[in-house]
Amino acid sequence: MLGTTLRGRYKIISKLGEGGFGETYLAGDMDLPGLPHCVVKRLKSQFSNLFVLQTATRLFDREAQVLYKLGHHDQIPRLLAHFEENQNFYLVQEFIDGNDLSKELLPERQWQEAQVIAFIQNVLQILEFVHQQNVIHRDLKPANLIRRTADGKIVLIDFGAVKEEINTLVADTPGATVIGTPGYTPSEQKGGNPKFNSDIYALGMICIQAITGVHPYNLAKDPEVKWNKQVVSPQFAAILDKMVCSNFQMRYQSVTEVLQALSSLTKDNESGSQTKKIAFVGLAVVFLSLAVAIPIIQKIGSSPDKSSPTKIDFLTYKNPIYGIEMKYPQSWKKQEIGTFGDIAKFSSPLKTDSNTSQAEVTIEIQNLKQPISLAEYTNAKVNEITQYLTNAKIHDSGSTTLANQPAHEVIYSGKQEQYNVKRKAVWLLKNKKAYIITYTAEENQYDDFLKPAQDMINSLFVVAL
Repeated sequence: MLGTTLRGRYKIISKLGEGGFGETYLAGDMDLPGLPHCVVKRLKSQFSNLFVLQTATRLFDREAQVLYKLGHHDQIPRLLAHFEENQNFYLVQEFIDGNDLSKELLPERQWQEAQVIAFIQNVLQILEFVHQQNVIHRDLKPANLIRRTADGKIVLIDFGAVKEEINTLVADTPGATVIGTPGYTPSEQKGGNPKFNSDIYALGMICIQAITGVHPYNLAKDPEVKWNKQVVSPQFAAILDKMVCSNFQMRYQSVTEVLQALSSLTKDNESGSQTKKIAFVGLAVVFLSLAVAIPIIQKIGSSPDKSSPTKIDFLTYKNPIYGIEMKYPQSWKKQEIGTFGDIAKFSSPLKTDSNTSQAEVTIEIQNLKQPISLAEYTNAKVNEITQYLTNAKIHDSGSTTLANQPAHEVIYSGKQEQYNVKRKAVWLLKNKKAYIITYTAEENQYDDFLKPAQDMINSLFVVAL
C-alpha cells in the first residue's frame, strides 16, 4: 500500500496501525495545496458473491452517513470521503495531530481528583453529542482518545459500528464480531447487546486507571487493589462506582445523569471551601485578639521581640492595554516582556550568600480561539504540566478566585534545567482570554517568598474583563 494513490487523490505515506478489520494509513491529499495529511482506513473484505457485496456496500454507505454527521462536532474527526475500490472499503478522515491518552496513563503517574473530573466532563460532553445521534461508540479506551496538540482538547476517534457490521456479514454469523477492549468492555456488550451506558462504563474504567495507575484488566484480577482508597473523595468514588456497575440497569442510564452528579459534587466542594473560609475568618479574629493582647503583656513583662517581620512596601504595576493592575514588593525587579503571552515578570532580590535562583511571579494572557469552559482549560493545562515538566508532581489542585472571578489554582513541582522548582499557578477565563499568574521558586526556598507572592496574586485586578 505504501506509495499507492487511492482514487487518484490520496497518496499513502505510512502505516499507522493494523487490526482484524483492516489497516489504517497516513496519507496526503494531492488535490489540496501543501499535500495536507489525512487518515485512510481500509476495511479489507473479499466478498464471495454479489448479494453480500451489495449488502456490505449498503451498510458501509449508511455508516459513512453517521460518521459524517458525527464529524460536525469539534472533538470528533471529520469524514472527508468514503468509497469502494477493488472490493475494499475506504474511509478518509481528518488527521488529528496529538498523542493518544495511553501516553498519559502511566503506572508511575496517578492523576489528581480535580484533573480526573475535568477530563471526565470533557469526554462526557462529546459522548452526549454522540448518543444524541443514536450512536454508541462501543470501543472507548485510552488509545481512542487523542489530546489535540493545538488546544489540548480530547478528540474521540475510531467508531466501531461499521467494521462490526461488515465483519459480521462476512463471517455470515450474527454476533460473530464484538467490538470492545478487555478491561473497558462491560458484560452486556460482551454478550453482543451494547447499551448507551456501555460507553459510560468504559469511561469510568479509564478514570479509575488514571487514579490508580493500574490497567483495568489487571485491576479486575488483583483483589488487593482498592482504587476507591486512593486520594479521591468518597462522593467522587461513589460516582465512579455507579459508572462501572456490572449490572447496566444499576448504572447511570445517560450521560446527562453523570454530568448532573458531577455538577452536584462540584457545588458541594465549593460549599466546603466557603465553610473553610468562614472557619478561617473565625481563626483570624482569634489571632487578631492575641495580636492586640501580646504587646500589652510585653509592656508589663519582657522586652518586645525585635525579630518581628519588616513591613513590605508595595508599588503598583499597571498595563493599560489589558486593564491589569497588581501590587508588587518595592524590592522586586519588574520586567515588562511584551503585549501578549507573558506580559510581565517580577523577580525577587538575589540572595548574596546563596547560589539559588530568584523567585519569580509572571502574568500571562492567552488568546483562546473559541469559548472553552474553565474545567476544560484546567484539564488541558494540568496535562500540559504533567507532560512537559520533568518529574512533574501535582501537590494541590482546586477551585479559587482571581480578580474576584471564578478561577482554578494548581500547586506543582518538577525539574527545570538544573533546578527543582515549585510553582503556584492561578488562572481565570473571560472573553476568550486566559489570565494566568504564576509564582515560581526553587523547591527549597518556595516558602521563603510565598507570602509576598500570594499578596501579589491576591492584589491582581483586571479592569477590562
